[in-house]
Amino acid sequence: MNLYDLSREIKSVLKEDKRDVDSFGIKNNKLALVLIDGLGWNISKDIKTSINPRQIDSIFPSITVTVFATLLTAKKPGEHGILGWRIFNKENGTIENLMEKLKKENIEVDTYFQNTNSLFIMPEVATKSLMGKLKVIPYFTFWDGLYKFRTALDRSDNDFVFFYIPYVDTASHLYGPNHEVTLNTAKEVVQKIDCISSYFKEKYSILVTADHGHTEIARTIDLKKDKEFMTEMDFPPYGDHRSLMFKGKLPKSLLKYGINVIEGEKVEEILGGNKNKPDYVLIPKDDTIIIYWEDDRKHEFKGSHGGLTEDEMKIPLYLYQ
Repeated sequence: MNLYDLSREIKSVLKEDKRDVDSFGIKNNKLALVLIDGLGWNISKDIKTSINPRQIDSIFPSITVTVFATLLTAKKPGEHGILGWRIFNKENGTIENLMEKLKKENIEVDTYFQNTNSLFIMPEVATKSLMGKLKVIPYFTFWDGLYKFRTALDRSDNDFVFFYIPYVDTASHLYGPNHEVTLNTAKEVVQKIDCISSYFKEKYSILVTADHGHTEIARTIDLKKDKEFMTEMDFPPYGDHRSLMFKGKLPKSLLKYGINVIEGEKVEEILGGNKNKPDYVLIPKDDTIIIYWEDDRKHEFKGSHGGLTEDEMKIPLYLYQ
């Protein structure tokens, strides 16, 4: 089971009222979904809570904006076409920075949450711009978010409440997934949500999960410093630094870095569709990120995600009801 399956069941309960998807056993008509960014199974498995989580999978690419698009549309990445923060604009033949684009304008997705009694509780993050036609209220600290989440669950007019929490992801990028700062952040967040969810579980089915996990990063490859690659490249990469995507000819010089190369029908298989499908997907095998664009050089990540390792793909799902 994965996040795509979860999105289909939420849609079945909320929008279609058919209950024709029952992978997770949601019982109530009122739902809440808490998405804890970066909370991999490797981080969550040792946190004590009132219920035991089950292990499920993220989706590929294991990137926040891709997961958001799947949860909002109940479509696979290959169907909705948002395959990471660096996207290929087929109409213009250009590569665009989706994060910068979302900071300046809303990008509409075909979400099934329109015309439902749904509330989205979000900090000021770029993914909020995907929700231009939905009811979104901002929060400014974790404690403010907890208060607004409790208040929303206490009301009778919300059929669905979504609460997005970015702090574990931030800590893991800065310190790595196994650092005490990350582990303590995860423990604090999960146990606070466990307390609130236990209190409201008679009124709502409350699902607590993550968009992806993190893997430790020890090596950065800068493609612009690779003269062989720069000579051979016909078209720049897009996607993300642990899931690089290419159009046209594959630069063979990349193979020296020990990268998994996915091509042909397997690309469509892992993405679940062919909208804006790349010709090649390159996934680092080890603790490596591969950068090309200038804004990639602004960060020194000790933990990251986007690939297919277990640490990135395995996430918890807590169900309170």
